[in-house]
Amino acid sequence: MQEQIYTRKLSFNERMLLVCDELCPPVANQLFLEGEGSFDLERWRQAVAIASKANPGSRLTLKGFLGGSRWVDSGITPHVRLVDGTKWDGTGPDGAPFLLDPLPYREGPTCEVVLIEGSPLRVVFRTHHGVMDGRGTLVWAEDIFRTLRGETVLGAVSSVNDVEMARSYQSQFRKEYPVEHLAPSGRAIGNESGMIWKHLRIEGKFPRILARTILLLAHEAWRHQAGVVRFGIPVDMRAHMGGERSTANLAFCIYVEVKPTSTVEEIATDIATQTKEGREAMQTKGDDLYRYVPIRLMSYKARKMIKERHTKGLYSLSGLITNVGRIPLELFHGGGFTSTAFWGIPPTIEYYPFFLGLAGHGTSMQLIITMPKVLATDGRLDEMFDCLIQGLKKDG
Repeated sequence: MQEQIYTRKLSFNERMLLVCDELCPPVANQLFLEGEGSFDLERWRQAVAIASKANPGSRLTLKGFLGGSRWVDSGITPHVRLVDGTKWDGTGPDGAPFLLDPLPYREGPTCEVVLIEGSPLRVVFRTHHGVMDGRGTLVWAEDIFRTLRGETVLGAVSSVNDVEMARSYQSQFRKEYPVEHLAPSGRAIGNESGMIWKHLRIEGKFPRILARTILLLAHEAWRHQAGVVRFGIPVDMRAHMGGERSTANLAFCIYVEVKPTSTVEEIATDIATQTKEGREAMQTKGDDLYRYVPIRLMSYKARKMIKERHTKGLYSLSGLITNVGRIPLELFHGGGFTSTAFWGIPPTIEYYPFFLGLAGHGTSMQLIITMPKVLATDGRLDEMFDCLIQGLKKDG
């Protein structure tokens, strides 16, 4: 009997991410493990081949058009390459041109592993956000390390997409928010396109870090002007899969509005309540129609919308904040490499004022922000980091 080829339907949300990729490629998850040891390139390539066969979501390319678009397993193992990172300090894009290499969603590869020589050694798992989210990338990465250690892979073959997952446990719709939200950085300056990112590490344990971060950034926005502040918080929907494993993009957002009188406790309670009620799976009526709109037309309109929002200084959200949580580094060793740190660069989505990623391990917390260049001018990205680090340490 012929082996069935893995495939899943392209959702409207994944289509939106392909639109964003047209604006500022690559819109990718880039998850890093820093560590020590050595790289055996051939051994890594063999491990990636075995793990990717068990996780075919790592080998996808887009087939078909409009409403008939589907992700299909190409059968081609993702690239594994060795690059020189000896002149890169890991705090920003300078010295790391390999992080800008495209992940073409029609031609492939949409996922790859890059082994970065330097001190420390770094491994980055790069996955197109249309085919995976951060958690899905970790599912794939864990199986690669299982293979490197000579263990049996777990695999992930669920073909459910994010919209199907959401509809399986949530039937309510949400109203679309007005374009009224302030950016924590203040208004755009200049007209340079593109994104910038920065990464810092702080030591300590920071309880309720997500709620505290939200409140700090809201007050940073009000430092520039009064107005509405609301953040999108991606929520992993895998808890509703009943034991199935998936590498897919299975995160939708809850939305947290902050008032000048809001407290950390109120924000934390709001997040917990929305998650308990499954509000992340609430969609806006008519969203699915975007599956039938050409990507180029949507990209053209998105460029105009982004320019208009930068001009007015008001956005569909104040920003996105994702908390990966504390990562067990013991899962990520093998093939002569031992992990000592974990962090990731959030996707570069110019549509929003910023995307902040939080990730912890041991006593360390990693903070990474991607931001449109027009909002990061005059040291404003550094100011956001100063606000966060000083605020977190003050209350820690």
